[in-house]
Amino acid sequence: MDNNVIYLSDASYDHATHEAGIGIKNLYTGLSVSIFTHARDIVEAEEFALLEAISHAVAHQHRNCVFVYDNINIDTKSIGEFYSKMFEKLQFMWFKRDYLHEVDRLASNVRLKHSKSAHWTKQILSYASAISDEELVTALMPLTRGETYGFLCAISSTAPMMKTFPNNIKEVNEKIIALLMYAGSQTLYVKLSERFGKIPCYKQKYYDDLLKGAEFDMSWFEDAARECRIPSAA
Repeated sequence: MDNNVIYLSDASYDHATHEAGIGIKNLYTGLSVSIFTHARDIVEAEEFALLEAISHAVAHQHRNCVFVYDNINIDTKSIGEFYSKMFEKLQFMWFKRDYLHEVDRLASNVRLKHSKSAHWTKQILSYASAISDEELVTALMPLTRGETYGFLCAISSTAPMMKTFPNNIKEVNEKIIALLMYAGSQTLYVKLSERFGKIPCYKQKYYDDLLKGAEFDMSWFEDAARECRIPSAA
């Protein structure tokens, strides 16, 4: 019998737009896949994710598989009967959502990346309280330029590579500083206001448009965490 291959799958769904993101991961090979699609409801979106994992296993000729999912309403019995002849051993395992953070993040990222109304600012505000100011600054400062970038390098002790954004987006430095003031700690707010003054807070739409135009996703925070662990050359 072939090696036991475990697949994780999850979906991120927006009820208002019916937009869905799908994330799957093969724990045997480490390969991850994310897809943007549309679905009628969350159950259908979660089912799409599970079916994508199964299709991936079939395409890569894995014949002994365990498929992990977190929506107990999926009819895995019927799915198993349909696909059983394509596997030597086919198993389904329900886990709580808490165990599927990685594929949940993949699904959320791809949905927001392609969404017509992505709410990246809300994601950042929710995430910022769980990380250091240095990581927050390092994640967003690649969109700044000139003296603003230099100052953020100084207070974060990092120097990540700059990222591009569309030419039609204006006041990028000011928007990133305003977002950092909004999302960061009181200590960060004081440091930024002492250097840049009282920059007015922009409407969330302007932050979201900037982040979407720069093809932001939450993996920027993973990159920032790694950058902050690298000792400074100075």
